Amino acid sequence: MSISFGVAVASLLTAVFIPDPHRAAPVEMIHGIHRGLFVLGLITMLSTVVFRELKPADGSVTSRHQVLEHAG
Repeated sequence: MSISFGVAVASLLTAVFIPDPHRAAPVEMIHGIHRGLFVLGLITMLSTVVFRELKPADGSVTSRHQVLEHAG
């Protein structure tokens, strides 16, 4: 699901950054694709920061898994 979400966001961002898809020159198309991928990379880095804050026990209620604690 995350791959599908990434493809959808990349497509939408590229569509936003291409000025007029029917009259755009190849250079403008490539520039729009580069901008879209750059923004997608920024979103990925932001999500990494958010997911680093998760603790091992987060989500255990939903998944019904128990966190194993190390002895010692």
